[in-house]
Amino acid sequence: MKKTIITFTMLVCAISMAAQNFLDNSEVNNQWFKTTIPVKNGGQAPDVVKLLRAFNEAMPTWVVGEVLEQADHPAKGTRQSGTASIWDGEEEDDYRILIDRRNGYVDLESQTDVNQMSACVWRKDNGHRIFAVSLYEQHVMPQNLLCWYDYDPQTQKMTPAKSPVETFEPNVKDADIGWCLPMTGTDFTITEYYVGMPAITHVYKWDRKQFNFDHTEMPDFEYKLAVGSKVTARISEGYAWTHYCVLDLTGNGNPVIAFCNFNNGEISEMMLIGEFKGDHVSLGMATPEGEKLNVFRGPKHHNGGDQVIVVQRDMVGGLFYNVVLGNLVQYVVCDLPNFDNPDEGRIVKVTAGFGGNDETTDIINELGEWIDLSKLWRWSLIDIKKGEEEAP
Repeated sequence: MKKTIITFTMLVCAISMAAQNFLDNSEVNNQWFKTTIPVKNGGQAPDVVKLLRAFNEAMPTWVVGEVLEQADHPAKGTRQSGTASIWDGEEEDDYRILIDRRNGYVDLESQTDVNQMSACVWRKDNGHRIFAVSLYEQHVMPQNLLCWYDYDPQTQKMTPAKSPVETFEPNVKDADIGWCLPMTGTDFTITEYYVGMPAITHVYKWDRKQFNFDHTEMPDFEYKLAVGSKVTARISEGYAWTHYCVLDLTGNGNPVIAFCNFNNGEISEMMLIGEFKGDHVSLGMATPEGEKLNVFRGPKHHNGGDQVIVVQRDMVGGLFYNVVLGNLVQYVVCDLPNFDNPDEGRIVKVTAGFGGNDETTDIINELGEWIDLSKLWRWSLIDIKKGEEEAP
């Protein structure tokens, strides 16, 4: 029943949008960066609602109109001077409108596929304002759109300006990124998303003139100590990693992530993290105690994809060959010393995988070119947010 109601609601919204000539994200995207917007009676200190109204008059959208309707006719019990919030729908699962004039923030959020938005304003020392509108529309490209303006109180106009997103370079080209306007405070954040990896969030601080990159954060997460192991650890524990690097070892856009610490300018410890059967797993570590880590090109996967082989050597001479496609472990071959019967040679066997026909110990004889990780990495400082776990 809920699905039927949501679908009907979306249909009504679509008909209403067409009838009122609302713009979709693709149309706004074609216009906003070349549209200077006059702000009627903007004055020296227009609030977020006044700037949003001017934006909507220039480029009307259904979702912004819904927020402005709430601003003009607040629901009973809401406070426009502080925070006004209303849920549409008896089960609070349709959408919420939040209007906070004091903190310069408004949004419409939803747990469905209805259009969503947020807007924010920052004050500059020179009297100008930075005004941003973020629009989300699931069924139109771009789905996520950020419009960024500088408001001049002398001209009472908003002029398109560059946001931090326009100059941001993700760790891997064409990575999925998102951004967040601050509901409280002034920080602007850009987040990178990769399949099988924790989100990487870059925090920009506002100095009342411009945004400056400050630091990178990552949520704490759990990982298996080795592929096939049941023993787990948390990334915030143990070596207290200070740096991270995203490594696209096969060039397919699905990277592994590396953590490291430095000592006198040299890497003292390093660990690679990939994914196996839906879990984060350690592919190996390099430590001063004697653990070694190397990466080689491997044979083509049966589907044609490039593979790499991450080789971990432990302190007693064991070798662990992790066969990786993108960031996904396909299977593991262990080559272990035979301490009980050394004359019978080493113990070599597949110890983890999916049971496919291509899982073979012959992989240890098919190591290709050694990959110099130092030519791939771009190490950056990382703040692991202990206590703020990765969302399931």
